[in-house]
Amino acid sequence: MNLEKFKQANFERRTATVPVPALSAFFDDGQKAELTVQGLTGQEIARARERIQQNTAINELVEKIVSEKASSKIEGLQQALGLTDEVPNDLVYRIAICEFGVVSVNLEQEDCVKLAANCPETFYQVTSKILSLTGMGQVPQGELIASGTTQG
Repeated sequence: MNLEKFKQANFERRTATVPVPALSAFFDDGQKAELTVQGLTGQEIARARERIQQNTAINELVEKIVSEKASSKIEGLQQALGLTDEVPNDLVYRIAICEFGVVSVNLEQEDCVKLAANCPETFYQVTSKILSLTGMGQVPQGELIASGTTQG
């Protein structure tokens, strides 16, 4: 490996367009039902993995310090955020992947939870594409990227 060449390279994230026909009712007239996604950075992957640990820690904390009355309110909040022991770790991880990887619209955690709950196949297609782009790594500027365009 030419380490000097690697050090000098400027990288750009891979991007792709994912058709989301199940969400077509939520796009304006004439707008294609598609989302643009990007591969994630190492820091974003680490933050997504931390969500699994946070999910577990929040549940343990709630059980230890909250009264039964307040607990139901906190449990409702946790469910809205997709952070309960009833939510599988893979889903907690993918909710974060969705939040960090969709770039054509600013999806917050709650939006990704709602997408997963109501359009699970679309949610998994979108997050699988983000993970695929992430696995391919970023591209040195000027090389062909997953969307078929050349950047740089």
